[in-house]
This record gives sequence, structure tokens and C-alpha cells, in this order.
Amino acid sequence: MQEEGESADRLLWEVELKKLNESLPRERRRVSELLNEISPAYKNLAGETVHINREELNEFAKAVPKESSSLVRLPIVIVRESALKKGTYLIDGNEREIEAVNRLLDRPPYNNKYLFRPEVLELTRRFPSIITFGFIL
Repeated sequence: MQEEGESADRLLWEVELKKLNESLPRERRRVSELLNEISPAYKNLAGETVHINREELNEFAKAVPKESSSLVRLPIVIVRESALKKGTYLIDGNEREIEAVNRLLDRPPYNNKYLFRPEVLELTRRFPSIITFGFIL
């Protein structure tokens, strides 16, 4: 009987997480492509078009070496995983995307994919149209 209750709880959490994660991008877009568009945007999992602020995009692009602009995709996805300590987040991206975020935070650009709450707050304050969040159990 207890197994049924645990299974139902897990199913409920999965449904709720799916709703929360509807803001995630359906497909992430290359910085090089977005810079060439008049109105840069992407589609999220809910099917909505999310517009990227041009000033934010230009500032973000400064942290990306020209040779990497086709490798860095937006939006930057920051994940809150329940297994991580409170206030710890994860950059869900490739090596070049992680490097760009670290440069924006004035951290060494090595492959440090973990962020802490104050860093996440700074990123969302500076780049609200470029940062999105995902949640994992």
C-alpha cells in the first residue's frame, strides 16, 4: 500500500515539474544567428515565442569569443536539481556556454558549471531575457 502512495507522489511531482519546465526552450539558438536577426527570439516548450532583448544579447556576445559564437546557444539554462545543496545551481550547457557565463561573472573561464544563489541573481538581473530555469528531481 505504501508503494502505491509513493508512486502517486512521484507521479504528481513529475506532472508539476513538467509544468514548471514549460518555460525551457524547445530549441536553443546560436548567438551568431541571433545577432543577425532583427527580433531575436526562441520558442519554449509551451509553444510561446520568447523575445531576447537586443542590448542583453549584445552584452552577452561580448563574453563570447568570435570563433565560439556558433557554439554558444541561448537561452542559458540554469538548473535547480534537488540532489544539489540548497542555493547551488547548475549551468546546463556545453563548455563554451559555461565559459561565457563564467566570464560574465568575472570568474576564471574554466569549466566551472556550478553557480550559487548570488551569482544566479546577478545573471537574472543583468540578462533576464537570456536566462531560463529548469528543475530536476
